[in-house]
Amino acid sequence: MAGQVAPHLPGLIPTLARAAHRLRSEQGVSLPEILVAMVIAASVAGLLGTAVYQFFVVTGQGRNHLTVQNGLRDSSLWLGRDAAEAQSFTPGSGTTYGTLLSGDPSIKFRYSYDAGKNALVREELLNDVVQSTTVVARSIESQGDASFAVNGSLLTVSLVATSPDGTVSESVTLNLALRVR
Repeated sequence: MAGQVAPHLPGLIPTLARAAHRLRSEQGVSLPEILVAMVIAASVAGLLGTAVYQFFVVTGQGRNHLTVQNGLRDSSLWLGRDAAEAQSFTPGSGTTYGTLLSGDPSIKFRYSYDAGKNALVREELLNDVVQSTTVVARSIESQGDASFAVNGSLLTVSLVATSPDGTVSESVTLNLALRVR
């Protein structure tokens, strides 16, 4: 029996030979296939990197820009309201920019700089006693970033607001008419 093939295995040997030949012919990945895979992976990484950059960096810059603009807008509303009620402006000294005097001599609006908050602050005074304090503009980095000047019945206020990280800076100049007596 030594040279005979078992009767139930005659087709097995050619099948194994074909499988072995197929394995030898598919030994790995070709260079063009690797290059195509790398190009696809780099494209996907580039798209994801751009999306992540836009989400974190551009969104943060937009948020800073809006914060600065909203602070300046709020200050213009407060200053415009107070100037419309005031008959005169008395310049201040030190951290106080000045005081708007209303038609009622007992009511005054004093504007000053708060270095601890980096803000323009408004105090409402009744008979020279502070009744309320309001932060009018945030992100005013130094006392010199706000200035008040009066010329007749025109009050000119210049403000510069800078985002906390220093990436965005906006300025505004307000020309406010004081109420005529």
